[in-house]
Amino acid sequence: MRTSLLPTALLAVCSVIAPAFCLAQQPATAPASGNPNDQLATIAGTVVSANTGEPLKRAQVILTQQRAGGDGPDNKPVSVAADATGHFSIDNIPAGNYDLVVTHTDYLPSRYGQDQIDKSGATLSLAPGQRIADLIFRLHHMGIITGRIRNEDGDPVREVTVTALHRSTVRGKSKTEEAGSGITDDLGEYRIFDLPPGGYSIVATPGVWILFGPKLSTSDVPTYYPGTTDGSRASTIEVKSGDEISGIDLVLAPRVPIRTFSIRGRVLNLYESGVGIALKRNIPSGSEDLSLAVDDQQAQPDQKTGEFEITEVVPGEYVLRALAQVDGKAFEASQNVNVAASDVDGISLLLTKGFDLSGRLTFEGTSAASATDVEISLVDNGVGFIPGSGYESPSNGSFVFKGVRDGSYSLRVTSKCQECYLKSAKANGVDLLDQGVQVSSGAGPGPITIVYSSNTGTLTGGVTNKDDLPAPGAMVVLVPDAGSHQKPEEYKTANTDQYGHFEVRGVPPGHYKAFAWEKVDQESYGDPNFRKPVENKAESFDIAANEQKSVQLKMIPASDSAN
Repeated sequence: MRTSLLPTALLAVCSVIAPAFCLAQQPATAPASGNPNDQLATIAGTVVSANTGEPLKRAQVILTQQRAGGDGPDNKPVSVAADATGHFSIDNIPAGNYDLVVTHTDYLPSRYGQDQIDKSGATLSLAPGQRIADLIFRLHHMGIITGRIRNEDGDPVREVTVTALHRSTVRGKSKTEEAGSGITDDLGEYRIFDLPPGGYSIVATPGVWILFGPKLSTSDVPTYYPGTTDGSRASTIEVKSGDEISGIDLVLAPRVPIRTFSIRGRVLNLYESGVGIALKRNIPSGSEDLSLAVDDQQAQPDQKTGEFEITEVVPGEYVLRALAQVDGKAFEASQNVNVAASDVDGISLLLTKGFDLSGRLTFEGTSAASATDVEISLVDNGVGFIPGSGYESPSNGSFVFKGVRDGSYSLRVTSKCQECYLKSAKANGVDLLDQGVQVSSGAGPGPITIVYSSNTGTLTGGVTNKDDLPAPGAMVVLVPDAGSHQKPEEYKTANTDQYGHFEVRGVPPGHYKAFAWEKVDQESYGDPNFRKPVENKAESFDIAANEQKSVQLKMIPASDSAN
């Protein structure tokens, strides 16, 4: 007897086009047989343009298995190209949970179950022998903005950077991110492409030109469309799928004089191999003042006295850093500098060889002990530089970070083992996950003992909507209690599949609240103030090491958490 494929095909189509209609059906599976190939699944479908309905030839369809053990030779992504009719097919798929994404040049990528552009989509759950046909992916063409830049005399200006800033509102606060940019040509024309649908402001930034003399410079002020130097007064240009918006022209604001100053000081513990001095400006997160994004300024101290001077520094907050390399070892020093209305004198930078931070990594649980790609990362928490990481792959559990400069650091342990987590890190009885790693005057904590564990739990369950029907594509987030070391970027998350089911592995033991949102971003779910109004829709639970637990959740509609 042959199993009918119609219910499964309809379900798959529903989960891409209108998940609310797909609801209580379960996957159709092939009858048991002695042929292993009969237990492999198949998916097929068509990719078309949401703008024109035309098939998208050569669209890339990428299928990636979700697996707690991480990447491996048996679950690498499988990619196929759609044919001239937009049709694709992938055969011989082992049963499991998958991410299915479709991409095409000039189009916004689309994930299985993504019925709205700003939603995350659903997990594709495949049963043994399941056949899914007639999947439909409708890709949205991205937008384009073009225009011309002139100066106050009406002449075109070449080599001006024109940036599209995406404006959105998150929890009632304005949020701005760079979405794309273009450079003007000899006609002053620019073109910014691959813009997802949304609201944008346009800003032209010619850059900074230093004129004659060390104390005075002029700068072209960033100019926002339709012609203002105040970013808060910039117009918002709404770009819809497939839009090509032309005529976004700007006349650059005239140059204004800028007073500049000097920074002078001395490097102590100078080494014969030479020292480099770098000055980097601190740019506030989310700043729209693109004139701040100047290149680093550099200097070389006098090799005998160690004295240095950096000139033509515009007012602002900076980090001054000295670096020397001696016999393959790094010697560093840094200091925050605030340049206001006068020169800054008397800076002293004491070069130290840093501190050798050592320790031992121990494993707890079978999966952790068998992990072969474990890396320990020391992340710089200092303000002024983008946090950097130094990686050590421990040999026999021992590790050492050589020449760690003064500062505050966080420890990270990573591997492809998705069941594993950093359980503890201690030195001299101090909890380093709470206190961080502090290095000062070339001294730091004693040997560190780190425990990396795979004794974690698994949470499964289902999510239903307001009508008590399964909710495909909901985002499930496990928020640990306030005493947890986990940060928002480390919270465990999962998307429900086409049946509203989810599974979260690798949950560290502890107390949690489980939320299920229709759509949400990390910046929001990591904020207690955002979660507070909807905490009555979360489910609290405790989970122990190696425990399996199940919960049923109600999806939080996007309208309930919009503000």
